[in-house]
Amino acid sequence: MRNAIIYTRVSTDEQEEKGYSLRDQKARLEKYCSEKGFEVIKHYEDGHSAKTFERPEFIKLLSFVKSNKGFIQKLFVVKWDRFSRDMAGALAMINTLKKYGVEVEAIEQPLDDDIPENLLMKAIYLATPQVENARRSLNTKNGMRKALKEGRWMATAPFGYKNNRDNKNRPVITLKDDKAALVKEAFELYATGVYEKEELRKKLKPRGMSLSKNSFSEMLRNPVYCGKIRVPEYKDEPEEIVDGLHKAIISEEIFYKVQEVATKRKQKKAKPSKQIEELHLRGNLVCSKCGKNLTGSASKGNGGRYFYYHCQPGCNERYRAETAHSHFSQWLAQISFRSEVASLYLAIMEDVFKTREGDRNKEITKLQGEQAEKREMITKAGIKLVNDDLDKHTFRRIKEQLDNELNGISARINDLQHIESGFSKYSRYGMSLLSNLSHYYETANLEVKQKMLGLIFPEKLEFVEGEYRTKEANEILMLLCNSGKGYRGWRKEKASNNGSQSCMVAPTGIEPVSKV
Repeated sequence: MRNAIIYTRVSTDEQEEKGYSLRDQKARLEKYCSEKGFEVIKHYEDGHSAKTFERPEFIKLLSFVKSNKGFIQKLFVVKWDRFSRDMAGALAMINTLKKYGVEVEAIEQPLDDDIPENLLMKAIYLATPQVENARRSLNTKNGMRKALKEGRWMATAPFGYKNNRDNKNRPVITLKDDKAALVKEAFELYATGVYEKEELRKKLKPRGMSLSKNSFSEMLRNPVYCGKIRVPEYKDEPEEIVDGLHKAIISEEIFYKVQEVATKRKQKKAKPSKQIEELHLRGNLVCSKCGKNLTGSASKGNGGRYFYYHCQPGCNERYRAETAHSHFSQWLAQISFRSEVASLYLAIMEDVFKTREGDRNKEITKLQGEQAEKREMITKAGIKLVNDDLDKHTFRRIKEQLDNELNGISARINDLQHIESGFSKYSRYGMSLLSNLSHYYETANLEVKQKMLGLIFPEKLEFVEGEYRTKEANEILMLLCNSGKGYRGWRKEKASNNGSQSCMVAPTGIEPVSKV
């Protein structure tokens, strides 16, 4: 006699809806095994969903089969949906059981595995429950979205409300007066801008505000309290806020005032800058001895304060900030941008922009045509709405999409209309800046100085015996300003070719950065 295991399964929902019975399944399986000459070695039964095989009894079944390889020849179920409701998982498990010598058979949906065409039928049997699950899930989701759009709260009632039913036995939420009063007070107090969220939560907690920190924050963001329901986005449907069927606890004015206060507090306050004018190179200097970033500080002496750049304790790198600044200014003064070169660059750019002017105007005309078409589409959709040829939701979705497209077109037109308007002003200013870097640097405020340093020198600077060294300078500036002493010859490899051109800066292209 051959050995077999019988497996029965039912979920609570299935038992309620279809009348499945574990006892009935077992009786049918035992009768079948007796008629076919199989001895039932084990019986396992689960009360869990068959979406996965992570079921307590099935895990025990699989463990038994693995431990007794070859001992069991058949695993019987009444139907394939008792085995699994996921086709891919079921096929994988069937192959796993085959490795241990066990064949799976559904007694009410028998298939001869020796016939290749039956594999298609088995796939249908296994796929059908999965399709049923997907359809049930979709129907539930669609039903919930429909209820949400009608203004019904479909989850556990939020703090201040309780779940209830209307006269048609449909879900609604109603007020819990004592808790609703606390919610109203929380919104009104936070709207004043006096309280922090956590401070307010702790203040109301002794009176019954039994919410966690996160839940309290969520409460203040939930439009349900001003009589609204948020319908989340789904596929091509955007998120929307609809009027709820429940009673509001607070006014819309209070709700949006709270959102305004919360938004302002989220904005991070700018950290105070640690830079000071007397040490404006700090953050851009590294120690020539150990390679660490240099810091700076002031020392008192001879009736005044004197600023120094220095390394961390243990390293004796230290020099006067005034000396470092003086040498740096002298070096910047050596970078020049000859006036004739500047004029040539300006002439070339003006020619390029003028050549593109015709194309730009054509593009603007084309975009204005698209703009008119979008506006006409909105008008036509509005007429269809008035004539009841279009529902309100579809009109809102179409209008929102067209409005977004119109905003994009308007922004593009604006860019095209103004992109060249400041050409002369800003290009001439840029040439002036490059022609007199030292002047602009010396007269700039601390923030601008820091930006200029970052643009000119991507890498940090070393200051050794009156000379600055850096691994790399801004390549664009090097190309534009290579006629000046400061940048001339940086791309050459031998120091002897450039030794007489700049006594202030020794880039690594001339001389490797040394560690003294």
